[in-house]
Amino acid sequence: MKIGVAAFVACLGLFATGAQAVDKPVTLEFSSFLPANEKLSLALQEWGRELEKRTNGQVKVNYHPGGTLTPPPQTYDSVVKDIIDVGFGPMGATSGRFPLMEVMDLPLGLNSSYSATMLSNELVKRFKPRELADVKVLFMLSSPPAYIQSRKPVRTLEELQGVKLRALGGTTVKVIQGLGAVPVSLPPTDVYDALSKGVIDGAPVISDALVALKWEDSLKYTTRNMRTSYANNGYFVMNRKRFASLPAAVQKIVDELSDEYVMKMSRLWDEKEADAVAALKAKGHTTITLSAEEEEKWVRRIEPVYEAYVKDKSARGLPAAEALQFSRDWVARKQQ
Repeated sequence: MKIGVAAFVACLGLFATGAQAVDKPVTLEFSSFLPANEKLSLALQEWGRELEKRTNGQVKVNYHPGGTLTPPPQTYDSVVKDIIDVGFGPMGATSGRFPLMEVMDLPLGLNSSYSATMLSNELVKRFKPRELADVKVLFMLSSPPAYIQSRKPVRTLEELQGVKLRALGGTTVKVIQGLGAVPVSLPPTDVYDALSKGVIDGAPVISDALVALKWEDSLKYTTRNMRTSYANNGYFVMNRKRFASLPAAVQKIVDELSDEYVMKMSRLWDEKEADAVAALKAKGHTTITLSAEEEEKWVRRIEPVYEAYVKDKSARGLPAAEALQFSRDWVARKQQ
């Protein structure tokens, strides 16, 4: 799959001499967990084609969607180990691998993919987390907020008590427990049946996924618990040595494309979410917005989750309190 050793060495030699072009293109093997025809996946494919175009064919990109080249839990380390060149994956697939960036798993009151994505990238620039030091970060990408989707309406904290919500682990479990609901661990493939049989009562999930996975068949209510919701966070990274081997002009193009596509893809995700919300509404789905007073009650209940993040990460020598305060200040200052 990757270019041969001799060809790679030859390319390195040309790059080292500052040649304007190469006799043979450098081929980047790019692994993504997203399905081939999903809109975000199509945008990543477009990123590869645009890179080929802007480098006049100096760089070729082989895009491998659907986790066919590397499964999500292995994608990041496969980039680090030079098994693949470029990887796009969910940070949540490797629990504990990105401790400082887990601040993005906390409920921060983010209202869109755009806001969550901008904050995630600002955190990387500001704190330069050592957990990301072994790759070239192209950009981070975060989902819209995952609100509580349920079989029955949830308008108050009291109505949430004892409600069984699907959650895979990590901070989401702690938040669900803090709010008085019951977390149930289930892989995505089992959720539809669990919902139809009443094994679980709902899940915190974005509307886009609710429609795509057909969980809407059972979940007829959305509670917009913005201040206690979370975003799914992902990384788009390149092997550091491979990036360093590229000519300076090509590196510049890669950086420019990253700046363009982080904006494009976060806006695209918000558009997908808006389309899903409209589709649900057309089918009679009910959306509940918590009052400011009610939402404050929810936030007070999960204060120990923030404290646990700061205590745990600070004990590892990480600037957790600073990262959390930076995030809160950013939301208060910049989120529209």
